[in-house]
Amino acid sequence: MTETINAWIDWLLQTLGLSGPYILFVTIPLAVLQSLFGFFPLAILIVLHVSVFNVIGGMVISWLACNLGAILTYFLFRRFLFDWFDRKWRSKLKRYDKWQRYLDRYGIWTLVLLRTVPVVPSNIINFMSAVSPIKVPAFIWGTVLGNLSYIWLFGTISSTLVVPREEWNGFLTWYGVFVVVLIAIFIRRHWGHLQEDKRSRME
Repeated sequence: MTETINAWIDWLLQTLGLSGPYILFVTIPLAVLQSLFGFFPLAILIVLHVSVFNVIGGMVISWLACNLGAILTYFLFRRFLFDWFDRKWRSKLKRYDKWQRYLDRYGIWTLVLLRTVPVVPSNIINFMSAVSPIKVPAFIWGTVLGNLSYIWLFGTISSTLVVPREEWNGFLTWYGVFVVVLIAIFIRRHWGHLQEDKRSRME
């Protein structure tokens, strides 16, 4: 499936005669569609951006495009399609009930985790957020930090053939620092909730 999508994107770029910075005319709409339908891996766009804009530029552009797509999808469903979505999709999201509970409880931090570790498709994360009580600022911050985490990690991994090993190691080291800081803040803010969850599992 990924190879088919890769070939389709290559064909689209060649047909439109787009290269260099002009690939954004294709990749940004694709990022928005991905946030809505989730039909291909975001890693494809990250690799495309890194190959054109170098590592840091490619990751920044991928981060901005993913944030744009996620936020547009969130507002689309929360403000205009909430009732329709709740009727048609609520039953299909039953398999993600555990994550929905975590999202309702921990808000921004669940978003950061789900966007970093793709155990739930990105479009489903947007839908779950739209039907949850999470506040708009929390959704935006969770999305911004979660996408930064995901793109920092996978952008670094995808750049191994483009940058020297020393530079690649530097990106991973700083990513590790970033993750440690996030975990420390999460534990500090939610220590009580974590203890409650621990006691409930032991009962």
